[in-house]
Amino acid sequence: MIMRILLISCITTVLLAKPYRGGELRTIESYQYGRFEVRLKSAPGSGVISSFFTFHDYWSEGHTSSIYWNEIDLEWLGRYDDKVHTNLIIHDQWDLPGLSDLTFNPNEDFHTYAFEWTSQYIAFFVDDQLILMIDDTVYINSMYRDQKIMMNIWQSTSVEWAGSFSASTLPTYAYYDWVKYYLWVDGT
Repeated sequence: MIMRILLISCITTVLLAKPYRGGELRTIESYQYGRFEVRLKSAPGSGVISSFFTFHDYWSEGHTSSIYWNEIDLEWLGRYDDKVHTNLIIHDQWDLPGLSDLTFNPNEDFHTYAFEWTSQYIAFFVDDQLILMIDDTVYINSMYRDQKIMMNIWQSTSVEWAGSFSASTLPTYAYYDWVKYYLWVDGT
């Protein structure tokens, strides 16, 4: 599957009693094991998050408990001009959040980011260079639900994580050039 996406922007409207809003795209289909890739230029600005991730949409199945939550994240916190944030969310727990250093500013140029999700590991890549490998069976065995491919830009309310938001950074844009998914077949 290849999608072409040009731009997601943070524009004005009403959200959480603030006159700001984010944009989001998600696939209709859900996927499991594979390689998920995006070529993007993230949005600058403290308090602004650009993302590429997979998410198990448990609400669409009629579940209200976050015990069904599975998510694999690549996120760019606009407060940093040299980092990418990775994370797994399993059963409403932010299990492995971490910041990885980049040798470039992700807001200035397009770069390729990816993660591979298999029955044995989850690995994160920047420009085809491995930045993180997770092969702990506790995490891998808990990450088994089909997930939608998603990307968005949004204003965080977590100052400790994303930094303080300032409306002076608006408008700000995340540019998504393309998204790719490759099916993973164990043993290949």
